[in-house]
Formats: sequence, structure tokens, C-alpha cells
Amino acid sequence: MKVLLVRPPAPNKLSFTKILDNEPLELEYLHTILQQNGYEDYIYDALIEEQGIEQVIKRERPDVVAITGYITQENLMLKYSAIAKEINPKIVTILGGVHVQRNYERFYNENVDFLCRSESMEAFAQLVICIDTGRGDLSTINGLCYKQENEYKITPLTPININELPIPDRSFFNKNKKHYRYLDLTEIATIKTAISCPYNCSFCYCTLLGGGIYAPRDLSLVIQELEALDCQNVQIVDDDFLVDKKRLWDFIKLIREKDIKKTYTCYTRADFVSENEDIVKALADIGFKYFLVGLEAVTDTELTGYNKKTSVDVNRRCVEVINKTSANCIALMIAPIDATKEYFNKLYSWVVENGLKYVTVSIFTPIFGTPLYDEYKDQLTSKNIEDWDFLHLVLKPTNLSKSQFYREYYKLFMKLYKLAKKTGIYDFMDLKFYRNLLANYLKRKMRDK
Repeated sequence: MKVLLVRPPAPNKLSFTKILDNEPLELEYLHTILQQNGYEDYIYDALIEEQGIEQVIKRERPDVVAITGYITQENLMLKYSAIAKEINPKIVTILGGVHVQRNYERFYNENVDFLCRSESMEAFAQLVICIDTGRGDLSTINGLCYKQENEYKITPLTPININELPIPDRSFFNKNKKHYRYLDLTEIATIKTAISCPYNCSFCYCTLLGGGIYAPRDLSLVIQELEALDCQNVQIVDDDFLVDKKRLWDFIKLIREKDIKKTYTCYTRADFVSENEDIVKALADIGFKYFLVGLEAVTDTELTGYNKKTSVDVNRRCVEVINKTSANCIALMIAPIDATKEYFNKLYSWVVENGLKYVTVSIFTPIFGTPLYDEYKDQLTSKNIEDWDFLHLVLKPTNLSKSQFYREYYKLFMKLYKLAKKTGIYDFMDLKFYRNLLANYLKRKMRDK
């Protein structure tokens, strides 16, 4: 039996820029567990594949098509399932990923056979074996949605032991690593050292994953995975890597003892950084180049509303701590729907005053499956799932018209880009980069016709 593992393209305005493309780690985990159980598979990553999904299904002739994706890829995941069934009605379709985990009901569809709500590789292997042999009890598989008499049945979801995740087989990445990068960090690998997050920011989806239980991985396994990576650059995609002081000091010690020379990016919180200057400096010294920090706002009122349990003073101190090291702070900010022209100007002034080089500003977006969504669901102005890319308004602005909001937002976007450009953070975007970007964009347009 053969399994086609699929990641659709990301349908947002910035996906064509090719500066923030991660390896498909979730598919590599699935590939690894399939290999361990004696199954053949093929990874289709639409970010880099030259052929369209229809051609690949016809070429590979899979028995099972397993598709993963994020919120903006919902329609594509369903479309790909329909294409698979149209080519061969006997193909079994499985959908999973973080959006499915929390919002599985949105994928109830005649072309979808199974929905995986768990990160468990064992559960996925059990499902594939059941499909292959026609035997086994689906009701015992962790976090599964399956059809019985044309109705979906749901099994209980049990948080997994993260240490049971395999060290992923990165054969796919090693053949295709030239396609993955984070800003100037090329051929960048992705690793995950924890599930969920111990905090409860009201807008955050990540903290609800894994049953809402924060679970760090044993450092011995993390180091083993790092040592096996055949690349210089590593993106740690934990929702928050800087959580446990002892774990971080142990991590730093092990990196030094093993003499691992790599360059890292990771996510963290402003309060941890502001209170642990020694740890941040030590991390920078062993290769951490970018700390992505959810500063979110430039007023205490907003931070309180987001349940951040921080303050503007903490944000300011955080930037100061990182700026003292060789690393960079990438500030993650939110443009609230009650923003005024003065607010956008204030945000930019705060960035300049605090010496930030790189800032991304997302438009306030209540995500499906979060308490914030329940609060705002009756006020939504868009039904287009692709608008949930944090670059579109899905709520009506309260102090500006929609066109005025977008005008101020894009003005801020351009000012921040110019500011970053002056500091040299985009020096890698030379003429050759833009030529390759245009060539890749045209290839994708031709492929997706």
C-alpha cells in the first residue's frame, strides 16, 4: 500500500516571497512512521513541487492520500480530497494538522474519510494498518474521526508523550533543503522540542493544542536530533522555547559539551527575556540569531485585554536585553480593530525609539477554535477562510473605515520595511534573489492553472 503525504500551498499575499518557507516537518514525521511499518510513501510539498496535485496523484497512484495544513489551507485540503476521489474513488483520504485538531467539524465532507485530531504517530500508524488490512477497531484509535453509516464518529483525545515521537527521517529535507529558508538563514531545518504552551493568551491557538497541556521533550532526544541535522540553520518552532530556566541552562550546557555549531531562531515571551538577561546572552553566544517575541501592543490596556500578563515596560526591557547581545529581536505586533491613524503612528514611533530592526504587524484576527473566536463570531465580516492570514480584516474597524484602516496598515508596513532595509536585515534580497523569486512565482502560477 502506498501513501501520498501532502502539504498544499499557502494562499496568502506573502507566500510568493520565498523568505519564510519551512520544511514540512509534520509530513516527515508521518514518512518516518510509515517507513518503520513497512509502507511506501511520497511527500508532495506544494511549496516546491513543479507538478500539480492531480498530476502527482495520477503519477504516484496512491492508495491513501493524507493531507495536512493550516487555517488558510482549509479549502485546498478539501479540494485536494475531492480531486483524489475524482481520480480514484477507492483512494482513502485522511486530513490532519493543527487546524483539523481543533476544528475537525469544518472538514465533515463526503470526500473526507478520516480526520486526525492527535499528534500521535502511533495513532496514524494504527489507522493506516486498519485501512491496509481491513481489520482493527477504529474506535480505539486516539483522537480519530471516522465514518460509520455516513456519520462521523469521534474517539477520545488523549495527550501524547512527546518523547514517543520518532527522530524524523529527513531524506526529503536533505534532497530539497535549498528551498527552505528564514530570512537570510538558508537551508534551514525545523525542529519541535515541546507541545503546546504554559500560558493562556486569549488570541492564541497554539496553547490549546496537545490537549492544552504543555509538554517539553527530553533534551537527550533534542540533542540527538540536532546532531543528526545536515545543515547549519535551525528553526525551533515551539510555541514558546524559553520557558523552563533549568531546561534552558541544561540545553546550553549540552550544546557546548557536544560542540554543536549551528544558528537558531525561536519564539519566546517578553517577560521571560526581560527577567533572564543571562540566559538570553548565553543563547545568543551559542548561535541564537533571532528571537521572535510576541510584544503584541504598545499600550498596557491592550496587553491586559489579550491576557498577556505583561506590560509596555516589560516589552521595552525585553528589546533592550536582546539588543545587548549578538541576536536580533523580531517583534510580533497586532494592529487592533480600534486602531486610529494616531495609533499606527504611535506603533511606528515606539519601534524606532526602542531600536527594533524587524517588526511584523498582524491584523487582529479571532482564530477558529479559540475563546476569542467565540467572543467575536457574531461580528465577522468575512466568510472567506483565506482571509484568516492575519493580513486581512475579518471584523469591522471601529474608528476607521475599512479602506482607511488598510491604507494606514500598508503605510506602516512600508515604513517598517524601509526601516529594516536600512539596518541591512534584507541585504540578502539582491537582484539574483528577485530573479529567482519571479521565476518561482511564474512556475507556481503555471502549475496551479
